[in-house]
This record gives sequence, structure tokens and C-alpha cells, in this order.
Amino acid sequence: MSRLLRIAHVPISRHSIRSFGSSCRILDVSKVTLVGRLGADPILRNTSSGKPYYTYTVATNVGAPIEENGKLHPPPTSWHTVFSFNEFQHASLQKLGKGSTVYVEAELEMRPYESSSNSGTKDGNGYKHDRAFLKHQKLNVINRVRPENEQDNSNADD
Repeated sequence: MSRLLRIAHVPISRHSIRSFGSSCRILDVSKVTLVGRLGADPILRNTSSGKPYYTYTVATNVGAPIEENGKLHPPPTSWHTVFSFNEFQHASLQKLGKGSTVYVEAELEMRPYESSSNSGTKDGNGYKHDRAFLKHQKLNVINRVRPENEQDNSNADD
């Protein structure tokens, strides 16, 4: 039994401990799991240093349908933008199109954001709030829809 405890022991360096607590930073997790449909074909972009990455949006509906005067209305749609910097995943993202059902795991990072709108503020600086930044970690395809450019090629062959 003591051998198992020694194997499971994680050495904690003085750099991994926060000043306000005793938890180890390497054990902290901020992860989001999404199951939904792609709102558009993934888009290839480049960072300012020229590194390629993909962005894609996932639409999710959470909650029961809303009844209004005996009529059922679908729950509201939430849109999530995910950034994929992992070049090994890019080939699989290229094969997905709008409407594909996907399971996504992403790292959640809250970043400060200032909106460009200055309505409603006295100083004209806009609204300051945190914005969720979802960094792609894992993707499983539940139902694949071909991307628009792949559908065009298949129609040309017919």
C-alpha cells in the first residue's frame, strides 16, 4: 500500500503554490464540455506570428421547451466560439461542415474585454466585462455534415 502512495505522490514546487491557498496549480481545471451543432464551416486563420489556427462555432440548446399559450417554443440557442491551435486536429476540422453534431472539450479562460459601445456609460469608455475564451482540446464527431467546399466538388464530379 505504501508503494502506491509513493507512486501517486506529486511533488509540489514552490512556484506551483498560490499565495492565497495551498492548492497545487497543476491540479486546477477549467474545462467546458459542449455537445451541439456547428453553426458554420470551421474557418482557417493565422495568428499575428503566422501560426495557423481554426475557429468554429457550436450551437447548444439547454432547457425544456417553453410553453406559451399552449404552444411549445424551443429553448434559446447559445453560441460558443472555439479556437483550435492544435495542428494535428486541423485535418479533421477541415472535413466538418455547418450542421455537424460534435462533442467538444475545451479549456475555459476568462479574458477581460471592453466593448466598443459607449452607450449607457458616463465616461464613454464602453462596458468592461470578462469574455470566455474556449481553447479546443478534444473533438468527437457524432454526425458529420460535409463542408460547403467539399459539397461543391462532389457536385462537379456528377
